[in-house]
Amino acid sequence: MTGEGVNDAPALKKADIGIPVADSTDAASSAADLVLTEPGLSVIVGAVLTSRAIFQRMKNYTIYAVSITIRIVLGFMLLALIWVYDFPPFMVLIIAILNDGTIMTISQDCVKPSPTPDSWKLNEIFAAGIVIGTYLALVTVLFYWLADSTQFFETAFTSKKDYGKEDREAKWVLSQRTLQGVVSPEFEPKSRRPCMIAEQAMRRAEITRLSELHTLRGHVESVSKLKDLDINKIQGAHTV
Repeated sequence: MTGEGVNDAPALKKADIGIPVADSTDAASSAADLVLTEPGLSVIVGAVLTSRAIFQRMKNYTIYAVSITIRIVLGFMLLALIWVYDFPPFMVLIIAILNDGTIMTISQDCVKPSPTPDSWKLNEIFAAGIVIGTYLALVTVLFYWLADSTQFFETAFTSKKDYGKEDREAKWVLSQRTLQGVVSPEFEPKSRRPCMIAEQAMRRAEITRLSELHTLRGHVESVSKLKDLDINKIQGAHTV
């Protein structure tokens, strides 16, 4: 029902949808359900499309809330069961705060209004939320596995031109030690490691002593040759 005057107010109030046109009286506007602010009926189309877009955003928010809840619960449960991961309360609090921040963007979401009158279809909303939440949980577990157990991100996002050169050289050295029969320290028993360290220290000390002795003996021999001395007689009386 449309109207503009005082005499149209009872009819506008009795109608299912009362619409006063532009420049209508205050009595007609107060009794109506939908007030037009511009001349013509084209503004009704814009109002319907806007209301349907708002309803679509509300549906998107509900689907997001269901899916993100399932993702957090299922994803964290899989992480805790597979990797025995411990979640501190502070991290859970940060995740909850960040999720509330992403919900604010739904008000600016670009949605397509429904061509027909829409309603709350809870079965479809919960089904879509469960499917999306399960997918996000599995992707989260896969992402954590790639970051924790593989070198995918290290090789994909590195700035080095020859990434992994040190590892390849270490593997080559290990293979050469294996071919030559030298046992790698990684495979030696833990009880032998202190003994090996002590033996290496003794060898270094012996090498240092021999080098000093060799240097001193060479110096004595060179001095004896310059002075035409018999080094054997000197060694018989004195020990260097």
